[in-house]
Amino acid sequence: MKTIKYITLIIFLISWLPGTSQEQMTLQQAREMALRKNENLKVAAKQIEKAEAQKAAARTLRLPSLSATGMGIYQNKDFEMELTLPTQKPNPMTGELEPNIMTNPETGEPVIGPDGNPVFNMYAWLPLNVSLSGAYLAGVALEQPVFTGGKISAGNKMADIGIEMADENKTLQQMNTIAEADNAYWTYISVTQKVKLAQQAVDMLEELVEKARDAHEVGMSSRNDLLKAQVEYNNAKLNLQKAKNGLELSRMDLCRVTGLPFGTAITAVDTTVSVNRPLDLAAENETVNQRPEYQLLQMNIDLQEQQIKMTKADFLPTAGIQAGYNHIGGIDFGGTDFSNTSLNVLASVKIPIFHWGEGVKKINAAKIDKEIQELELEKNKQLLQLETEQARLNLQLAWERIQLNETALEQAEENLRVTRDNYEVGMETITEFLIAQTQWQEAFSELIDSKADIKMKETAWLKATGNLAISPADSKSAGE
Repeated sequence: MKTIKYITLIIFLISWLPGTSQEQMTLQQAREMALRKNENLKVAAKQIEKAEAQKAAARTLRLPSLSATGMGIYQNKDFEMELTLPTQKPNPMTGELEPNIMTNPETGEPVIGPDGNPVFNMYAWLPLNVSLSGAYLAGVALEQPVFTGGKISAGNKMADIGIEMADENKTLQQMNTIAEADNAYWTYISVTQKVKLAQQAVDMLEELVEKARDAHEVGMSSRNDLLKAQVEYNNAKLNLQKAKNGLELSRMDLCRVTGLPFGTAITAVDTTVSVNRPLDLAAENETVNQRPEYQLLQMNIDLQEQQIKMTKADFLPTAGIQAGYNHIGGIDFGGTDFSNTSLNVLASVKIPIFHWGEGVKKINAAKIDKEIQELELEKNKQLLQLETEQARLNLQLAWERIQLNETALEQAEENLRVTRDNYEVGMETITEFLIAQTQWQEAFSELIDSKADIKMKETAWLKATGNLAISPADSKSAGE
């Protein structure tokens, strides 16, 4: 009882919150608003952007890369050394320089020193001072991969698969969001109708209490009959308040799903729940291959296949070329400034030869990962098929429930009419009339529940078969 009072107080306070507005809402509008608001869907959209950026980055690996380098040196101490160098003299016949070697005048043979080297007639003494303080190197380089063992191709295919997975994930989130919006919308309509039913029951019992009071006052019925009517009337008012509390909570939940402020008053446009007989499809005629969950599992296998190729590429030959243009300056060489500018071209080939079986082990590990993904696909495929069959049976059961509840309501209405007529002429007691009224209310409430339930089961069936259609308006809202 205290809980009901607290909920009533909260609802009363919310109803007086500033900024309360009125919102007319159809099921389609509820879907569109939910798609705009859902955080998981926004994350899925960002994941698509990320995958597209990764794909663009992977495409650039095939292109040549241009880089610039620069380096400066500061050294507080110079290189100092003294060099004693042999001299050369010009050949009188050819004019070319030749070593100025000392020869034996008698034999004409070169004189050999103690160290075993020829002795020169004259040596040059060269003091050398090299300063690197202020030296620098600057250049640009152009690199082009020629063959990478298939790593670049595998990386590009993985990027393509990443975009497809992001798209499938977004589709999955859209379906989840639409299903959540449908459930919240039909729940709100169901509770709205239950509030009307509870109010109708209160009005009927209020009229019965008045009749019981009048009959008691004229001595046509006992006080016990009046008390019975009053007890049922009080219970009906309590049930009405419970229904109103449930209506407020369902309204707030619908506001949460659609992104509206909790104080927004919602008027559901689709107040009449139209029910059509569901298609009687056999489970074997349905396939889970078009469900986003299945597609994501299949893409995990494709992704792992490319990972195997990436692993193999690490142990295959690679080749590339590089062209560079460099300039060196700022070197003081014996008091002379030294600088040089040059163009260079390099070609490189790397061939892995022996790594103690590392490549084979890593490739086997990657293949095992792929086998794990294949087992996961088979396991989850069976679970998805089971979920589809359960959704089909639930939808058929919901339809049968409606048929039974419609028949039960017709019988309860007829029983209530007959019992009321008999009570008014004194052929039925008030207890029997109250029982008939309760049975009618319960039958009516069951029919309301079953009509909302079949709508939810229909959404669940479409989602389980991958056929929960996303209209162009929904898709546009999801992309905003």
